[in-house]
Order: sequence, then structure tokens, then C-alpha cells
Amino acid sequence: TEAALVGQVWSEATLRAAQAALAQDFQPLTDLRASASYRLRTARNLLERFWLETRTDAPLPASAVQVWPATC
Repeated sequence: TEAALVGQVWSEATLRAAQAALAQDFQPLTDLRASASYRLRTARNLLERFWLETRTDAPLPASAVQVWPATC
């Protein structure tokens, strides 16, 4: 996964390449808490969320990614 990212322009194409590499590099286990496919989907989704938050053309505003109210 690192090889798909290092030296690349941070773009959607780079994100997709990294997600594909992640599917090859990451071999999660299945246990009582989560299946391997769920864990892999979660890892891919976290990478995509990071891209959405940090992309240079139109990053998500902080309010779009806020998990809990600002008053906490």
C-alpha cells in the first residue's frame, strides 16, 4: 500500500490504487467482533475518508466530518 502512495500526486486515481493495494496487503482475521471482509471494507473506507478530508481540490469542511457535537 505504501508503494502505491509514495511519490504520487494525491488524487482519486492514487486513492483507488492504494485501496487496491490495501486489498492485497491487508489480510485481516475474522473473529467474534468482525469478519475479515468487514475489516477490509472499513480500512478502505477510512483511507477514502482521509482522501476526502485532505484532497487539494475540494476538501470536506470540518463540519462535514464532525463525529460529535462541538459542545462535548
